[in-house]
Amino acid sequence: MDYKKLKIPIIMISLPIIFLDVLLPVYTKELGFTTFQLTILISVFSMFQLIMRLILGKVSDKYSRRSIFISSLLCFFIAYFVYAVATELSILLLARVIHGVAGILLTISLYGMITDTKSGFAQKLGSFSSNRNFGGLIGVGLCFFILNRYELLNGWTVLFTACGAVAALAFVYSLVISRASEQQRMTYIPKLVLSPEKRKIWFVNVLFCLLSSMIFALLIPYLQAGFDADIKEIAITFLLPMLVSSFSGSFLGKLGDRIGYRKATTLSVVISFITISTIVFSSSLSIFALLWTIFIISCSTFNLSLDAMFFKRIPEEHIGDAFGKYSIGSNLGMIIGPALGGFVFDTYGPTVPYIIFAVSMALLVPFLLTMLPKDEPYHPVVTIENRTHSHK
Repeated sequence: MDYKKLKIPIIMISLPIIFLDVLLPVYTKELGFTTFQLTILISVFSMFQLIMRLILGKVSDKYSRRSIFISSLLCFFIAYFVYAVATELSILLLARVIHGVAGILLTISLYGMITDTKSGFAQKLGSFSSNRNFGGLIGVGLCFFILNRYELLNGWTVLFTACGAVAALAFVYSLVISRASEQQRMTYIPKLVLSPEKRKIWFVNVLFCLLSSMIFALLIPYLQAGFDADIKEIAITFLLPMLVSSFSGSFLGKLGDRIGYRKATTLSVVISFITISTIVFSSSLSIFALLWTIFIISCSTFNLSLDAMFFKRIPEEHIGDAFGKYSIGSNLGMIIGPALGGFVFDTYGPTVPYIIFAVSMALLVPFLLTMLPKDEPYHPVVTIENRTHSHK
């Protein structure tokens, strides 16, 4: 399957990607759920994701990427309609589980398609990220439109019914434009063993996810503590990074492809150090928003280049298994980081987690130069008259 043909369905199934995490706590409170019940909803989902990434990663390698992609769209369609009727904790949990499976299958299928191409890995990963964020922006507009016309409980039902209908259209559209040209895969696939180089990249990913999630999770508490920001000011602070993320992914990925993944990740860490160090001393919310946007761009560049570095040269039949192993590291970092950041925030003050992050970024630069493989010369690949040529 050609990834370019899949951009429209990816945008269509990504409508709730931004508003869901914001709306879910408000919706559960309106239903009368306790904070403990909400944390159960989040914790069970996180643990389920951790387990299912490994299981689905290995199982998916036995099937074609088309089958996995179509299955993911079907799961999105089902999940959104379950959300629409969810008024009890058990049904919300079911919706979250199906939604999680859909996201895992979508990512596995697209990573397989992207890494099977000749070049431009990070650029294509960035394009995937931008398409999802763009769909999320459309979803935010849809959310405001519907919730301005309905009270929350009815609005939730209408909103997810609309998302489910759009996901159904994406499912049908993908069936029409894609052809079942891929052959069924082998029943037995040799076990994937990560090389020492890939293990080093895996460890760097865990470390960066831990450190970055430590301050990502504290953004709203930091804005409230440092700037006494209200909901409107917080929303405006989020707006610029959200807009930039929706359109910059392909460019940021292409940057890594051109200058080299090692250079791109190292440069991103340096920029992260500078921006967060400056944020700590910033007294203006507008300056904070600008610096935070630059920081988000640097993090996106880092993640796209590191992902491309890890998945490059992994056989296409092992992509699912490799994704499971790699994302387990990401999840571990994102579970430990917020807990560590919250403890430091409450114990030592709101700026201390950001200072720790900035110092860690400074120390990470020589660590990256030691751990990550050296960049290879950039050889762009172009297609002329159905023939592939590499410029050397």
